[in-house]
Amino acid sequence: MKSDLIRFVFLDELERHKRMIARYENELENLPKGSVFKRKIGNQEYLYLNYREGKKVCSKFLGKPDSFDLQDLQKKLNRRKEIASLLKKMNKELKELEKEVK
Repeated sequence: MKSDLIRFVFLDELERHKRMIARYENELENLPKGSVFKRKIGNQEYLYLNYREGKKVCSKFLGKPDSFDLQDLQKKLNRRKEIASLLKKMNKELKELEKEVK
C-alpha cells in the first residue's frame, strides 16, 4: 500500500518536472543569448550583443547607448542565465526521479 502511494508521488513529480522543463525550454527560446559590450568608434560609443552560434562568435549591432533600452536587455539576459541554471538542476533531478520510478 505505502509503496504504491510512494510510486504515485514519484510519478506525479516526474510529470511535473517534465512539464516545467518544457516550459523553461520554451521560455529560453524566446530570450536573447550572449552578452552586451560597448565599442568606441571615434568619439561615439555603440552597443553590440555577442553570442555564439555553434563554434562561431557573432556580434549584433544594437545602436547607441542613449537610443537603446540596455536595462531591459540586461534583465532578459539575466533571466536566461537563471533559467539555464534551473534547467540544469531540473534535468539532474529528472534523471534521479526516473531511476526511482524504475
